[in-house]
Amino acid sequence: MITNALINRIKFLLLSCCLLASFTALADAPVRIGVLAYRPKPQTLEQWQALSSILHQAIPEREFVVEALNYDELEARVDSKQLDFLLTNPGHYVHISYQHSFSAPLATLLRHENGGSQDKFGGVIFARAERADLNALDDLRGKKIAATSQDSLGGFQMQAYEAAQAGIDIVKASQLVITGMPHDAVTAAVLSGQADIGFVRTGVLEDLAKNGKLDLRQIKILNAQPSSDFKLLSTALYPEWPFLAMPNVDRALAKKVAGSLFLMGPDHIPGIEGFTIPADYNSVEQLLRNVRAKPFDAVPSFTLTDIWQRYPTPILALSAGVMLVVLLSLSLFWVNRYLVAERRRVREQNIRLADSEYRWKFALEGADEGVWDWDIVSGEVFFSPRWKSMVGYQPDEFANNFDAWRASLHPDDTDRVLQTLSDYFDGKNKLYWVEFRMRCKDGRYKWILAKGMVVAHSPEGKPQRMLGTHVDIDKHKQIEQELRQSHDALLRSNVDLEQFAYSVSHDMRQPLRMVSGHLQFLERNLRESLDEDARQNLNFALEGAKRMDAMIVSLLEYSRVGRKTQQKSWIASDAIRDEVLQFVEPMAAQCQANIRCQGDWPILYASRDELSRLLQNLLVNALHYRQEYQAPIIDVNSEVGDGFWRLSVRDNGIGIDPGQFDRLFQFFSRLQARTRFEGTGMGLALCRRIIEHHNGKIWVDSAGEGQGSCFTFEIPLGYTPATDSQPA
Repeated sequence: MITNALINRIKFLLLSCCLLASFTALADAPVRIGVLAYRPKPQTLEQWQALSSILHQAIPEREFVVEALNYDELEARVDSKQLDFLLTNPGHYVHISYQHSFSAPLATLLRHENGGSQDKFGGVIFARAERADLNALDDLRGKKIAATSQDSLGGFQMQAYEAAQAGIDIVKASQLVITGMPHDAVTAAVLSGQADIGFVRTGVLEDLAKNGKLDLRQIKILNAQPSSDFKLLSTALYPEWPFLAMPNVDRALAKKVAGSLFLMGPDHIPGIEGFTIPADYNSVEQLLRNVRAKPFDAVPSFTLTDIWQRYPTPILALSAGVMLVVLLSLSLFWVNRYLVAERRRVREQNIRLADSEYRWKFALEGADEGVWDWDIVSGEVFFSPRWKSMVGYQPDEFANNFDAWRASLHPDDTDRVLQTLSDYFDGKNKLYWVEFRMRCKDGRYKWILAKGMVVAHSPEGKPQRMLGTHVDIDKHKQIEQELRQSHDALLRSNVDLEQFAYSVSHDMRQPLRMVSGHLQFLERNLRESLDEDARQNLNFALEGAKRMDAMIVSLLEYSRVGRKTQQKSWIASDAIRDEVLQFVEPMAAQCQANIRCQGDWPILYASRDELSRLLQNLLVNALHYRQEYQAPIIDVNSEVGDGFWRLSVRDNGIGIDPGQFDRLFQFFSRLQARTRFEGTGMGLALCRRIIEHHNGKIWVDSAGEGQGSCFTFEIPLGYTPATDSQPA
């Protein structure tokens, strides 16, 4: 007889089997790779089908499926998360990365073009050879232009940018004939007379001619550009296609795929040399911004304020300086991030170099790196052909021994490099990793990144054999130097702009006081003779002059922070508190406010008058922006911890809409109407400026209007000399 316990056990076993089957099916799900088909889909699929086999051989536990898709199909698959990896043109990559917040690509494609390896491509503008009326960019006006899509980088946007540089808006000045993918359709449209001019990417016309589908004598190139890499070229060159992983892809799988791509050789996929480290696609983004292409096709909206209308020059200059500093900082951040990723990738590859067989495979299939194999006992070193070509030598040149390598080091780097090697042998470092300058065959020095590890030891534990690579980082070093110089120049420019703002604010008050004085003179002498409208207009003028003077004073105080204020010193915060409370006492008594102070009040290194002004502004704001018919209750809480002083000012006032938090600390930012509350809108901006001078941060919390608010700031307690180097 079947019992209930037996039935429950059977149900449990069936459920476990179902779950195990679902997990197995999920683990065996194929990895899908979408490839943009800029040539016919069958041709694209035939070319890239080998990629699935290559990746499966490198990662046998997963199956890979390659799909050739047009723009619409590709975007639909990305939106529905039906793809794991993507190979598309750079313009399309920038577009979808803005939509889906993709990270940096895993690799950049290397194509076989004109007998060489190319990591860049361009656009071509062509017409039939017999068209004598088509010779330059100006001849594009009023003509029919064939293109696959306005979203195609090499098939439209590059050419549109070149035309824009010549003052031609392709969309408005010409008639577009959109053929859709592939690019072959553009050539057919031009040759058949459906269009006067065609836009395609580099390599398309050459492929058609190679396959017997086009006689190059039938066409001519407009706006031809000189290039040693491309015979048919009409635009500047931009980075080749990126290979990227979708956000949902497991990081371990993405690393394995990236490593497999870098090991691909020129014989794996027809017309493809392989993949290299990710290129910088900022030039593509700038092109799309200039031609207003997706995702930058929307025109931003903005509103001008009175201060912009009256004094645009100094404010624009200050804003431009700050923006340039931010952009350079972001560029430096991405360069450093790229270098860290590159070092991590090479370190992981070197750790796997355990025997001779893998060394030779790495030497033959490795991407753009030079390989060396050092017999430490004999001093003989094997240098790969790529290693020698990196410094200008032929494969049969450069002596294969350690002494020749050491003699080629820059004299200023030799001791440091040898010391790093000695530290590695002594076990102080897990991986040999050093940057140095190496003399090339032509006598100049080039920056090299050397990485390696010992793969064989003697029975006594002494190193006998070492494997490693050399990477050419000369361009990266130049970029770092240029960024460092630009950053220093921007810092000097900001100092000049601060002094300029101070001088302008100071000097503008004199004529403004003259205007106010004369207006007051007119009010005293003519008030009785003026009618009501004239008196009202005179009052408006006086009030406007007073507000302008208050705004200039606020701007002047803002520019004085760190320049014209007291030098930092060790001060007692409770003494500052008592001074500020005494200052606001009349205002607090008038509105019957209750100010309660509590907590630990430390001794800290700060500017006395700046700290006093900071606390004074926060308390005055809490008293000023109070609820009608309600006495203010203000709690001031001081805390010390982790080397920081945190102070919060909480009130029961009118509160702040959380959607307005971002505007709160900006210049002349007012959230309330002037008829309800007076003020210039610079008080909190000044607070933020003082906090930044003390290397701290400030923020606000509020549940909404009518719910009160809490302003909090943190500043370091100790001595921070970097903040004291302010101009006098």
